[in-house]
Amino acid sequence: MTCTQFIVGHRGSTDRWDVRDLATNVKLDTDDDFAAGTLTFDLLEVNEGFGPSNGDEVRFGWDNGKTFFGYIFKAGYTSDEVFSITAYDPMRYLKNQDTRVWPIGTLSQRFVTACQSVGIKYKVVTASKYKLPSKLSDGVSFFDMLQEDIEATQTGTGARFILRCNYDTVELVQTPTKALQYLVGDGTGITSWEYDRDIDDAYNVVKVVKTKQDKNGSATATAITSASASGSTISRWGKLQKVEKVTDDDTNLAQMKTKAAHLLRASNVEAKTMKLTVLGSMDYQLGVAFMLQVKSLVEMGLKPVCTVRKCTQNFDPTNWTTDLEVTW
Repeated sequence: MTCTQFIVGHRGSTDRWDVRDLATNVKLDTDDDFAAGTLTFDLLEVNEGFGPSNGDEVRFGWDNGKTFFGYIFKAGYTSDEVFSITAYDPMRYLKNQDTRVWPIGTLSQRFVTACQSVGIKYKVVTASKYKLPSKLSDGVSFFDMLQEDIEATQTGTGARFILRCNYDTVELVQTPTKALQYLVGDGTGITSWEYDRDIDDAYNVVKVVKTKQDKNGSATATAITSASASGSTISRWGKLQKVEKVTDDDTNLAQMKTKAAHLLRASNVEAKTMKLTVLGSMDYQLGVAFMLQVKSLVEMGLKPVCTVRKCTQNFDPTNWTTDLEVTW
């Protein structure tokens, strides 16, 4: 396995430089937590009229595949005459901020609008039909806007969507995206791992609250309406309560109870994450599911099918490895 394309060029220009023989320490990080894919690498300076600049395009291919397309955002330079480069894929432009009034619509519709607004290529791989209420997004990034919509869609439907970049195209896709047909585990492609469980962000009581103030002369009375949902983990974890405020006066008590139940379903869970290093493979992409079988974890009752949440490709021709963070 080796680098088969590594081109850096000025944006809007025909000037292109093949840097395959100059690049070292090449690493690609991807994360489904609303962050652009990041390619980092070092470049040895050569006296050929070339110096990487912020905004330059980067095209990288590994093993004849189209692996990364993006733009340089950081270009450091050291006394050793080495450039340290950080490039982001097109999803970086979803960090642009704006103020928007969103009408009632689906996650898919808002994703398309966001990508068009920042001028990047996009594709709806999996469409969502769930209707989201109208909202005001005031001076926040498109990442923040879409994160809120993805979380609301998951709360309402149980379906989990992510954003990922497929070379030069940002995609909206429901996970898991596909299942790999091979097993990773003890003695099978895995070199090291660590497993964590936590309830830091868990809640087993959700209280939905609506307040309304009525002014009567100089006095102000506040009426509070609430609905709660409780989970079965209180006896094991203690009471962990979350309050969700409802701002729509037209929301009735039945709707509040439904909202509380939906939020409880998403919050009353133990977060399980596992970090592992495996033999290098481009099959590991965000949202992909695969079979993971580690004997000591199986004995703990861990389910064998996990999904990739973070992926780091360490592109070393002599020791290519992939670092993964997976969840269930």
